[in-house]
Amino acid sequence: MGQVNLYKIDVSKKTVFLSKLKEKYELIGEQNYCLVGNSETIYSVGTYLNLPETKKIPEWQWILDEYDHKIEETFSSPKAVILIESARATYAITYGLSYFIVDRYCDIDFAFDFARRINFKQIKTTTLTAPNAQRNKMINTYLNYNELSFDSGESYAKIKAKIDSNQGIMLHGETVEIGHSIKTQLPENSMDCILKFIEYVESVRKKDEIHKIPVFNRVRDENIIRELDANLLKKIEENIECINISELDIIGTTEIFNNNDTSFTLKYERKSKNIEELTKENILQFIKENNLNVKLHFLAIKVVSNKNGEPVRTDAMKRLIDFTDDKKRCLLLRGEWYSFNDDYVQYLQDSISELEVVYDSRYDFSNKKLSEYVERKYKEEKNFVEYSGLDIREVKKKIKDKYYAERVFNNVLAEQFGFENHDRESDETGVGKVELMDLYKEGTMYAVKIGNSSAKLSYVVEQSISSTRMYKHNLLPEMPKVDKIAVWIVLKRRTHLPIVNGKPDLSSLRMIMLKNRLDAWKKEVRILGYRPVVYLSYWEE
Repeated sequence: MGQVNLYKIDVSKKTVFLSKLKEKYELIGEQNYCLVGNSETIYSVGTYLNLPETKKIPEWQWILDEYDHKIEETFSSPKAVILIESARATYAITYGLSYFIVDRYCDIDFAFDFARRINFKQIKTTTLTAPNAQRNKMINTYLNYNELSFDSGESYAKIKAKIDSNQGIMLHGETVEIGHSIKTQLPENSMDCILKFIEYVESVRKKDEIHKIPVFNRVRDENIIRELDANLLKKIEENIECINISELDIIGTTEIFNNNDTSFTLKYERKSKNIEELTKENILQFIKENNLNVKLHFLAIKVVSNKNGEPVRTDAMKRLIDFTDDKKRCLLLRGEWYSFNDDYVQYLQDSISELEVVYDSRYDFSNKKLSEYVERKYKEEKNFVEYSGLDIREVKKKIKDKYYAERVFNNVLAEQFGFENHDRESDETGVGKVELMDLYKEGTMYAVKIGNSSAKLSYVVEQSISSTRMYKHNLLPEMPKVDKIAVWIVLKRRTHLPIVNGKPDLSSLRMIMLKNRLDAWKKEVRILGYRPVVYLSYWEE
């Protein structure tokens, strides 16, 4: 049996791909093929080879030296690509680590389009992406399972499964791996087998869909991409925490753990730095050390990934970060912009609509109420000793800074509506002091956040999850009884959300990052044994 790892090349990237392939690889042969019984389709097949310039001894040669044992130097990672072109499409078969160069130019919809149309006999492993969740990539393994299982907020990055024996088994093996490519076994190593497999895959893609598989759709409009790139740079400059650097990538059908036996080299023009771990902190340190500008230079930094001390790929920084653009409902993954497809959006909307949402107009707030509260505190505190020697303007500024929006909101709810105010209270745990909650009332623990964007509001969701875990595991002393966990979102907007089924419709918010976080929060709170509730208020500016 011969193994095949089949890519289809994106038409819009074909020219660049061919240029890169010819630059990095040597063409060692090219010829035309046509299948028996299908003389109308002629395939041009070229084989490209890449051998390291020098042979190497292993990094662990030192242990051999202990015994004066010598081995011959070898090519450490020979690579090859078979390029297959017809009048209709271009395909690539990869060998060795050549999938690194092919993957970035492939048609990412090709393999999953095939997967939607085949019956699975046994699901072996799946890799799921859950953007904006704490566990944003998950590998699942199964025993005796044949359903594609996913939850709201998740999309597939890879599937490894056995297919029904009546589907193409004479053309390929029972087990297939689906990612950006299709990997399986062929009956023999021959070009005839490869071409038959390609034609089989394309015939399957013309059939009706059997499964709904949520994945992301690539954005192809160059004007939209430019707009998304500009917004990304603006957000990075404002707060680098808006991006995520993933520990796991799927290249073709291969799981790449970015910090597993890997080191990195950061490069910008002639500047470089070796680092053991690719983190935002290390990247910012590189920028600082070389007097670079985050907005101007961040995405221009190159990252060399080294395996066992040998460089195996070079990526632009844009390919290694994840980012969600709420306004455009788009996601940046591995350097490409994607929109959330209908299946994904629908599952997420259904999950959010399940949430219990409480709105009480008495808790709405405004800039006017904030100013009145701060003015009252000024009159009460202006003669405090801490303000002695300051003029009126300085005293007012210090009091205004002291009574910021969320503190005032919590204070007012405690003063007027009987909530216990725990804002600014810290409890000692084994990992230091933490603020467990902002408010408490009648068995409900509240985390409060005021804002008008996902970036600002998502933090409170993570705070609530962390606090709930600590409470569940009795990490905090003398805590009141809790049976409900609440996230209290105070929206800075005049227009209220529509009421659907008697409650505000959170799914109508154009904040997909926040909704993803709420979706994950809801599941986690339930798993921990509590009842999740969202409180909603409005802040009129």
